[in-house]
Amino acid sequence: MDDAAGRDCKEMSSGLRLSRVAELIDAIHACHPDDAEHVLSVILEEWQTGAPMPPLLDAMDDAEFWANTATFEDLRAVFLAAGQKLARYPLGPHGRIRMIHRLMAGLSDDKRQEISCAISAERDQG
Repeated sequence: MDDAAGRDCKEMSSGLRLSRVAELIDAIHACHPDDAEHVLSVILEEWQTGAPMPPLLDAMDDAEFWANTATFEDLRAVFLAAGQKLARYPLGPHGRIRMIHRLMAGLSDDKRQEISCAISAERDQG
């Protein structure tokens, strides 16, 4: 995506990006709330969620923000792609266990047990 001057926005420095964010926030607050809401809604609708953007400041905060606005299809696609890439990383047993703990953190005990049984059954068949 290019800016108004035709520069590639992906090539912007962090300082320039932060400056533009500050200008954007000032411009939004300078508008009537109804106008700001309408314009922002149109822009966000055009952009949809799509793929996650490169992190602005903190990757985890940006990822959480993106995940809160993503569709199920986008979440699923990114989750599967990230999982496949992480599976190839040399995480070691402790790293893999931490990853599994995070994935299962929000599940009930019954759901965790169901998943564990399914994994055991697949391993026994394989």
